[in-house]
Amino acid sequence: MQKNYRFVGKTSKDSFLIKGFNVFSEKWKHAGGCASVTNPQNGKTYVFSKYESCGVEFVAGKDANGYWLFFVEV
Repeated sequence: MQKNYRFVGKTSKDSFLIKGFNVFSEKWKHAGGCASVTNPQNGKTYVFSKYESCGVEFVAGKDANGYWLFFVEV
């Protein structure tokens, strides 16, 4: 069964909050596997890795412009 992910934002900085914590201040653990996600700002689809940090699972990766894109499961 394919999971659905919601876009939560993008950044080029070293700070981004997901559920109240700065993901760049914490160590990311690979959660196994990848997810196909779509950036709603431009319609491009990416395959990014799944990560876990501070008890939160998220999908993250960089786009062609060097921005980090973040998604969480819905």
